[in-house]
Amino acid sequence: MELMFVLVAALLLACLAVLFVDHQRTTRERRMRISCVSNLKNVGLGFRVFANDNGDRFPFYVTNSLGFANTTWAWEHFQAMSNEMGSAKILVCRADRERYTNIMSDFGMGPHLASTSLAGQGNAAVSYFVSLDADESLPNVMLVGDRNLVTNSENLQGKVLASSPASLSAWDDRQHSRRGNATLADGSVQWMTNPMLAKQVAISSAGGPGTNRLLLPLLP
Repeated sequence: MELMFVLVAALLLACLAVLFVDHQRTTRERRMRISCVSNLKNVGLGFRVFANDNGDRFPFYVTNSLGFANTTWAWEHFQAMSNEMGSAKILVCRADRERYTNIMSDFGMGPHLASTSLAGQGNAAVSYFVSLDADESLPNVMLVGDRNLVTNSENLQGKVLASSPASLSAWDDRQHSRRGNATLADGSVQWMTNPMLAKQVAISSAGGPGTNRLLLPLLP
């Protein structure tokens, strides 16, 4: 009887430990997701303020912008909005383990870069893609979002992912456990599973550009 009691007690303790660890993991993931949503809301606001000051255009279409016709460096699109962004810290998602140690705080440029400047790290300090086709007149188009998108040689040209219903649209497990956040051109932030992402891409394609080119912050 005593042995049976000990075994039952040990089993109960093991179950409680598993439940506790799972609860801690879920809580941690929820906090990181909320932090990411906050980042993307602020980034989206920066885009909208920039557009308001530049004829309703985002950096890719503003000739005197670092983002103008830039299909290579995602970080330069954000650098172009340094006044609107305020802090470069919002460009890194807490769930992005590969980039979290590279968080920068400012947008300083020039020959003597501070160790905290985005320009010093470039794409390595960015967790989010940026759309090259988004426009304020196309509210359902994904503007910026988590970089953990499935890529392949067919849909990826350089650092640009061609996102359309005909291409594979899915999150991988680098961030948010095969889920992700994206800010739409209307400023709203959407939390999406893979089926929801595919649906959003279809909605975006139907009401805007057939293909939404997403510039990923890939490293050289």
